[in-house]
Amino acid sequence: MVIKQRAISSDEKLERREAILNAAVELLAGDDYHDISITSIARKAGLAKGTIFLYFRTKEELFLQLQMREYKSWFEDINRLLDTSLQHKKESSIDEFVKNIMASFGDHPMMIRLTPILHVILERNIDYKTALEFKSFLLSEIHTTGQLIERCLRFLRKNDGARFLLHLQVLLIGLIQLSRPAPIVKQVIETERMEVFQLNFEEKLLEMLALLINGIKATGKK
Repeated sequence: MVIKQRAISSDEKLERREAILNAAVELLAGDDYHDISITSIARKAGLAKGTIFLYFRTKEELFLQLQMREYKSWFEDINRLLDTSLQHKKESSIDEFVKNIMASFGDHPMMIRLTPILHVILERNIDYKTALEFKSFLLSEIHTTGQLIERCLRFLRKNDGARFLLHLQVLLIGLIQLSRPAPIVKQVIETERMEVFQLNFEEKLLEMLALLINGIKATGKK
């Protein structure tokens, strides 16, 4: 059923915007991004297709705003984990820090789903205002969490925390793509002598995070 009543107040508009994003999340849980259309999102949200464009100019902008919502939730979670760690100790070990980073991804499957297409698709069809809003949001969050990371790992230098978060983004993009091959490629790499191409995302991320942090530590000693 299509909802025809127009949202008037700020609260009503915010509620409708969230309903649209929630519909996109439900669809993304079962379908590939490329198979989801504005029409299917409108149908899922019970809205007319034209209503979606009152809130988001393009499909890319809609999913970028969804990713921003997911990022905000993730930053809140990782900040809470790191804060809790600091309440018990003045600083964290590398193993404990890596464990917290890994744990922070558990409740954010949508963020993981959207990360590989963020820069190559979602940021490609948005206007200047949306791009500025998104990057300003990230800058603020990276600054806050980066400083918290530097408090947890005392060997880090100023701004190393922010640099770590950028390296983490690069790691995530590469590992997610490699660990989720296309169905036909998956068939190929599951055959004999192709084991080297089989990659477990969690195991490889754990390994790479430890290497990254130890590398930053070694660089700081020089």
